[in-house]
Amino acid sequence: MYTEDDPMLTPTHLAFVVFLGLILALDKHEWFVAVMFGVFVDIDHVFGLQRYVEANGYSAIMAASWDDGTGEPWKSLMHYPVGVVIVAPLAIGWRFMLPLLFWGSHLGLDYLQTATLAHAAVVESIFLSAVIVGIFAVSFLSWRSTRSAGDVRQYLQYLGRSLRSMLYLDPA
Repeated sequence: MYTEDDPMLTPTHLAFVVFLGLILALDKHEWFVAVMFGVFVDIDHVFGLQRYVEANGYSAIMAASWDDGTGEPWKSLMHYPVGVVIVAPLAIGWRFMLPLLFWGSHLGLDYLQTATLAHAAVVESIFLSAVIVGIFAVSFLSWRSTRSAGDVRQYLQYLGRSLRSMLYLDPA
């Protein structure tokens, strides 16, 4: 049973950050900001973890709900709209709105799950699948724009070569 405090899973947040970052063609500094505000906002859950394990045991970490029944929040201010008092000055100080955009997307994804509690796992699975397809599509279109011709098969071959090269599996 899901409760109001169940967040969307981190892989879903990360995939959405990657998708949005690819669409926006971020540079390495902007990627850092995107991941910090779109994914690492969840680091606050680590601080509530000890209390949760003490109250419920280690096996409860795999439970569908992380409601430990104490009534104490295990999320920081950054998981609520009032967190804008922290994020807005950072966005202004960095002279770009990426912190607000990615933090807002994090809140939006968590709200989506809260709004669909009865079907949260299905909704998240569909959303994550759509985002992964989106990442592939944006990456393919970006790759194809650098070539005069190319199809999906050639792109998959390119990805395979790139992966082998990154993992040092290509014979030199």
